[in-house]
Amino acid sequence: MRIKSILTFLTIVLLTASCGHVYRKYDKKSFPTYSWKYGQEIIFTPTIEDINKSYNLVLGIRHLYGFQLSRINVTIKSISPSGKEMIKDYEFNILKSDGKYIGSCSGDMCDLEAVVDENIKFEEAGQYKYVITHNVQVEKIPGIMEFGLIIDERDK
Repeated sequence: MRIKSILTFLTIVLLTASCGHVYRKYDKKSFPTYSWKYGQEIIFTPTIEDINKSYNLVLGIRHLYGFQLSRINVTIKSISPSGKEMIKDYEFNILKSDGKYIGSCSGDMCDLEAVVDENIKFEEAGQYKYVITHNVQVEKIPGIMEFGLIIDERDK
């Protein structure tokens, strides 16, 4: 079983390494106690150069095995280089309906990257700001080690 988990993880790493990521960053400094506090903002600043392409928005999470939530509802505020703001809510699923993790787990850590928005078109080139907060009505979500934002070029 452990070998299967390791092989699954390595396959995901190889597949994502071969993709054309425009932006890929994980924030682990925000989670020194492995918890995400209510109202705590996670900020990413990708630069988009080609506005003629379409992109996928991917959220990533590294969490401890035993994580209790089946999903995390997040709000993402994006701010364009000219200051135009757009706010959108997403549901980031962690568990399948049968209670098993969607991501791959190895030891006491699990990794998951999931497309939450497809076919995004950017109106202007430059540096954007993404501010992510969770909408779970608890003081803190325990078990989170890292949270990431990935912007990939959409396959044609």
